[in-house]
Amino acid sequence: MILLTPSSYRRHSGAALLAVLWVIALLIGLVAGASLLLTQDLDSASAKRQIFRARTLAEGALAIAMNPDVKPDDPLLRRQLLDDEQYEVQMTGEDGLINPNVLLQKVDRETFRRIFHSWGMNLQQADKLIDAMLDWVDADDFKHINGAEKKEYGFNGMPFNRPFRNIEEMSMVRGMQEVEQAYPEWRTWFSVYASGMLDVFDARPEVISAVLGVDLRRAQSFRSQRLGRDGIMNTPDDLPRDPSVLGLLGIPAGSPQSSFVSVQSTTQRIVIRVRVGDLERELSAVTQGAIGSRTTAILWMSETNPIVDQTTQTKPITQ
Repeated sequence: MILLTPSSYRRHSGAALLAVLWVIALLIGLVAGASLLLTQDLDSASAKRQIFRARTLAEGALAIAMNPDVKPDDPLLRRQLLDDEQYEVQMTGEDGLINPNVLLQKVDRETFRRIFHSWGMNLQQADKLIDAMLDWVDADDFKHINGAEKKEYGFNGMPFNRPFRNIEEMSMVRGMQEVEQAYPEWRTWFSVYASGMLDVFDARPEVISAVLGVDLRRAQSFRSQRLGRDGIMNTPDDLPRDPSVLGLLGIPAGSPQSSFVSVQSTTQRIVIRVRVGDLERELSAVTQGAIGSRTTAILWMSETNPIVDQTTQTKPITQ
C-alpha cells in the first residue's frame, strides 16, 4: 500500500482536475462543432426548400399567365399567398422590339439607316455596318462592298453565316464597336424572338420613331394616349388595341408602313418575380402566341436571382 503525502496528494488531485477540465473543453468543442455543422445543414436545407418553393410558385404563375383566358391586368397575376410568399407577373409584347434577322432577310437598309442615325451614326458608318451584318447572316463567303467575311475576322470561325440566335451575337459583328460607343443601350431595341411585325402598343416611342420614320414627339404623344390618364400599362383606361388608332401616328391604311405594323404581339415576354421569405427569384420566358391564343409555345426561359443578378438557368426551347 502506497501512502500519499499531503503535498503529493495535492499534485495528483491538481493533475486529475486539469485532465477533467481538458476533457470538458474537448467535449464542449465537439458539441460546438457538431452544432455548427447541424446549423449549416439546417440553413442549407432551408435555402433549398425556399428555392424549390420559389421555383414552384414561378412555374405555377407562368402556367397561369400562359392561359388564353388570362389578360395582362388579371388579378391572378399579382398575388400574396402567405405573409412571406408572393409573386407578380408582367406581360409585354415581344413584338415591341425589332427582329434583326427579319430586317436582314428583307435587306431593309432604310429602316436600319434610320435606326443607326437615331443613335448618332452617319450614313457611311450605317452602310458599312449593314453590309457586315448581311455578310454575317448569309450562307456564302462573298463579301458585300463594305462588309466583312472570314479574312476580315482573321479566319477565327466568324462570321457564322447564319441568322443571329441571340442578340449578344450582334455585338460580335465587325463595326459594332462604334455602336457600343454611340449608343450602349442598343440591345434593348432588339429581340430574335419578335415576329417582325412592330407592335406599336408595346414599342417605345424612340423605336417607333426610328423604325417607322415617325416624328418622335408624335410617337411620344401616342404613347401617352395609349397608357391613358394613369400612365400605367394594362389598366382599364388604356387605349383599345384597334388598328384605327394607327392614324394617331400618321400611318394611313394601305401605306407601306402599315404592312409591318400591328397592334397585338404574337410573341409575349412574361417576367415573374417571386418572394419566399428573404429569397427573391425572377423567371423570364418568351412565349409564342398572342394573348388569348389557344396555341402557345415557350421559345426561351431563364431563371435569375435579382439580388445578385446571376442566371441560374437559361434554356432555349423548341416545340
